[in-house]
Order: sequence, then structure tokens, then C-alpha cells
Amino acid sequence: MPGTTDNSRGVGEILAAVTPIFLVVAAGFALTRGGLFSRDDMSVLSRFVVKVALPLLVFMNVVGRAPSEIFHPAYLLNYAVAAMIMFGLGYVWVRVSGGDRGRSPVVGLLMSSTNNGFIGFAMFLILIPEFAGAAVGMDMLVDNVLIIPLFLFLCEQATNRGVTVGQRLVKTLRGVILHPMVIAIILALVTTAVGWELPTVLSRAVGLVAQASSGVALFSVGGMLVGLRLGGMLSDVVATAAGKLIVMPAISLGLIFAYETAGLPALPHELKVAALLTGALPTFSIAPALADPYGHSGLASASMMTQVVLSAFSMTAWLAVAHTLGWM
Repeated sequence: MPGTTDNSRGVGEILAAVTPIFLVVAAGFALTRGGLFSRDDMSVLSRFVVKVALPLLVFMNVVGRAPSEIFHPAYLLNYAVAAMIMFGLGYVWVRVSGGDRGRSPVVGLLMSSTNNGFIGFAMFLILIPEFAGAAVGMDMLVDNVLIIPLFLFLCEQATNRGVTVGQRLVKTLRGVILHPMVIAIILALVTTAVGWELPTVLSRAVGLVAQASSGVALFSVGGMLVGLRLGGMLSDVVATAAGKLIVMPAISLGLIFAYETAGLPALPHELKVAALLTGALPTFSIAPALADPYGHSGLASASMMTQVVLSAFSMTAWLAVAHTLGWM
């Protein structure tokens, strides 16, 4: 029975990508709960991921690729539009449900961002290996020039009441330009354009640090879960999980057909799968690190872990949709 084989393969692929994540998060939780690390140590580890390890991972994924491999307008537009719709829905959800203003950007981030660097890349390497690097590179480009800057701008707006909009905008733009992940993308593109190849020794050193990003990020998330209480956060956790795992991939699917109807170049089937699954991925692992300076790392950690657990089921369902549409 072909359908049963396809579905079994899809479930196995998802479990193969997600199970190691649970194990690393569990290790972070257990060792922090046992006293080997403190919860404050997790903030240091998160800063290492955001400012050093993950930018190097981005660099390694983008460098050496031709622009045509990295930039597919329909794919970029799909993720960007779906993410902005979800960010807006998250922002409105908090305001309508009576939550405090400072939580709105965090919920928006949790509904719109995707764990493309860790879970997504692992999934794409299994499902669409030839397009994995390009898909993750484009996803990270949208994350770092659109989603994260918007999040930071709105968080600064909520916390710095005495600062003008212009000052906040300048601060956010400066933060975007100087953000390590944006710098990594620029350096990778420039390096490729001039045809320079990293010396083997340097390439191996960069690779070693880049490979640490996923493990350290997930370990720190586990540590942040120690002592976490869901009181007052449950409704936001449920809303972010439903929005990210169900609503966003549905929007991405609709946009794929809408863009083709509008006359945009059709994406290869592999990138259609990537666009659909990008929408269905849980929020990225660095969300707690980004939310930590604004006092919402607990909400981000709880939401991220809830989404990771439930994504094993939701991504299986969306993979079945991709099979039905003949994309796989």
C-alpha cells in the first residue's frame, strides 16, 4: 500500500529530526534542575548562540552559493507575507485578550518565526537535500531583516516610553545592520562575489563553532524551563501553538497557489514543500534568548517547547498534504 509506506516514511523522518531535540532539551533541564548549572547560566549560553555560533552557521549555509540558488522571489515573498500576517495576528491577540502591551511583540514573534536553523535544516536535509541550504538561507534572511527587527522595534517601543519613534527606529536599524546574523549573510555574499574561499583551517574552525549552535541553543532552552510556571501564560501558549502550527502553514499553502495564479514563476516542488513545512515548523530556538531582555523568556520557552512537541503531529499532517498534492 503506497500511501501507508509514504505516511510511515513521513512519520519516521519527523521523529528522526525531532527526537534528538527532545533529548538535548531534557539534558539541559535535568542538569540545571540538578544544580550543575543555574538558570542564569542559560542567558550566557543563549548570548553565545545568538552572537557567535548561529551567525557562523548562517555564513556556512550561504557562502559559495550563486544568487540564483539563494534567492527565489516567490519563496521569499511566501514566507515574508505569511510571517507578517501571523505577527499581526499575534499582536492583535494579546491586545484583544487584555494582555499587557509588552507581551504583544513576543506573542507575534512566537507565531511568525520558524526553527529553520535546527529542526528545519535537519528535516530539509532528509526530505529535499538539494534545496535544504537555499531554503534555510532564504528563511534566515527573512528572519533577520524583517521579523527580528520588527520584534526588537516593538519591544523597544513598549519598554522605552520616553524615547521618540525616530530614535527607536534609528536604534532598531542600527541593531539590524550590526546584528551578527545580518553581518554573516553580508559577509557570505561578499565572499562569494569576490570568489574568495576560506582556508581549510579557518573553514574547519568556523564549522566547529557553527555546529555547536543547535546543541547549545536547545540545552539552554531546557535550562530555562526549570522553575517555569504557566500561570497567566496558558492562553498565550495555546494561541501561539495553534497559530504557528496550523494557521501559518495554511496561509503559506494558500499563498503558493495565489502567487501562481497571479503569474509569478512557479516554485519547484521541493521549494513548495519547504515553504509549507517552514510555516509548520515550531518557533525558533533562540526565541527565549531574544525575549529574555524584555522579561518574557518564560513565555517564549514554554511556547517553544509546546510547539516542538505538537509539531511532530502537525508536520506529519502537512507532509500528507504535500504527498496528496504530488509535491513529494
